[in-house]
Amino acid sequence: MRKRYRKISSVLTAFFLLLSCMGIGSVARAQHGTVDPYSLSLQALRGKDGITDLYAKVIPKSSDTPPPDLLKKLQLKSYIPEGKIVYAKNLFNIPARQGLANVKLDDVVRYQPLETKIHVKNAETVDAEVLEGKTTVLLRPDLTVDKVEATDQTSVNVPFAVTAYIKELNGDVGAKTNLHILDGSDVLDTAEGVVIDAGGQKLVVFMLKLPKPGTYTLKVNLSNIEPGDYDNTNNDKTFSVEVVENRKTVHYWSYYDHTSDYEHNVEYNWEDPYGSREYHEKEAFESFVAGVYTPGQVDPKNISLTLASETGNQKTVNMTVSELGTWEGYTYWNGSDPLTHTWVWAYQKNSEGIDIEIYQGTGYWSKNWRTYWENGSDYHSWGNGEFLGAKQSVSVQIDILSANDTHYGGNYSITLEPNSDSWDYVDVWLEGLPIHIWGYYNNYYGYADGITSW
Repeated sequence: MRKRYRKISSVLTAFFLLLSCMGIGSVARAQHGTVDPYSLSLQALRGKDGITDLYAKVIPKSSDTPPPDLLKKLQLKSYIPEGKIVYAKNLFNIPARQGLANVKLDDVVRYQPLETKIHVKNAETVDAEVLEGKTTVLLRPDLTVDKVEATDQTSVNVPFAVTAYIKELNGDVGAKTNLHILDGSDVLDTAEGVVIDAGGQKLVVFMLKLPKPGTYTLKVNLSNIEPGDYDNTNNDKTFSVEVVENRKTVHYWSYYDHTSDYEHNVEYNWEDPYGSREYHEKEAFESFVAGVYTPGQVDPKNISLTLASETGNQKTVNMTVSELGTWEGYTYWNGSDPLTHTWVWAYQKNSEGIDIEIYQGTGYWSKNWRTYWENGSDYHSWGNGEFLGAKQSVSVQIDILSANDTHYGGNYSITLEPNSDSWDYVDVWLEGLPIHIWGYYNNYYGYADGITSW
């Protein structure tokens, strides 16, 4: 019996989908009664549990007419195009609160059209009114918090944006909802009456600030979804934000240069064997330079630098900074990390801001040659031979720790531009003696400046 019902249900679903595409709408009119005091609104929404709520609202046309508190009879029918009835149900004495009745149906399917006749008592004439209407069974809206975008780190009482992406998944009916940002049970912010169209998406932006340092696990939550949600298990999403003590703003400028491969070749083979020679050179190198200025007097003790390429390669340096002394009103510091070929210099005059310059280089070159007298090769590398290898962008993080445990610095990025060249030609040297020269290089470079802070 259950298999037969499922087969009939599948056939009805396909058939009613066809009918819905033919434009079945909601209409209503009063057939009987002398005053015609009511209009009718219908909506049928099917939930995840397979139960369909048919909402029938009898609406007085005049404020002087009270809404009925009882539907004496509700008749439901579905037809096929040939006019044959495929579904029929009669219900009696249905309570209606302020004219609204909710009838639960467990035997209708999605896209099934329903024709209704509703019998109510006319409050003015005491006659029986018959209201007719049509509606189609649709799925309830299914709202979900699709994703949340927010900074991973911020400072105490510094505003930051949280963007919540809300989607409606079922595509039949839109919905209205309230959004909350929660810290446990505490409500940090609310957006009320957000409307999402059927199958649509809405972005809601909140501005938050958090009062204490620490790691916060926050939640975006949906509530009061109208006209009722299909699935309540996907109505929230958590995210984490680390809040640190206030860190100071710095001005910066920065340059990155990366030559991924450079090759230069020279060859000549004159008739005189003593003039025969080949020379081949290959190189790859990258360099990073940054200048940072911190307003106000700072006594730097440690400087951390992290560089990351668009491919995920990362280089991190931590350098202890030592004071060198003073000269003509300036105080000087320096530090280094020979393994990564990084140096830092800093200078400050009296109570003015401190200027910090950071230099980092990595590279290698190899040379091979052959002459009549000698065959040789040479190779040299620096900066531990580890390349960041960026070709599109470099993310930079600089953290300057002062003696009083205040942090200066922040994050920024450098967008890179490509530059390449190649050559292959014959040069004439000394009375028509030819020299073949060829090679190429690929280079990526970029500059950035601005203001940043943690």
